[in-house]
Amino acid sequence: MSGPATAEEAQPEVADDEHLLQQLRMRDVPHDGADLAVEFDLTPRLTNPRGALQGGLVATLVDVAAGRSIDDGADRTAAATADLTIHYLRGVTVGPARAVSKVVRRGRTLAVANVEVFDMGTGQLCAVATASFALSSREPASPATDVPPERRTPGDQPNEEQ
Repeated sequence: MSGPATAEEAQPEVADDEHLLQQLRMRDVPHDGADLAVEFDLTPRLTNPRGALQGGLVATLVDVAAGRSIDDGADRTAAATADLTIHYLRGVTVGPARAVSKVVRRGRTLAVANVEVFDMGTGQLCAVATASFALSSREPASPATDVPPERRTPGDQPNEEQ
């Protein structure tokens, strides 16, 4: 087996300001009954040796769709994935892959969404998932108050003359 001679040859050209998720070229699409539907096209770079969308990318698609669907637009709220459970039913082999998210509940500190992933080329349901997100304030935490005293380092101390 021969591969690229250098690491640079193995990497696709990516603009300096392009984020990993931008490389997937996800797009919002209309889908009846969805709080949000997101899809992207399959390319040979995204498939496993069996020709199906790589499972980690299915999980990424689910996480993005669910996380964005629970966003209520409040600038003060940040969301972090707390739990993600995926049941893979069959491979996405034709594409595009579409994640259809429906918010189950959005509380003050936790939100939950259900997501179905479809192979739009075959019309088949390929995965079902549930994702939960911890919701918190976007305001930066104060290290001096959030770190227990016994675990503080000099950099954790508030601005005081020492």
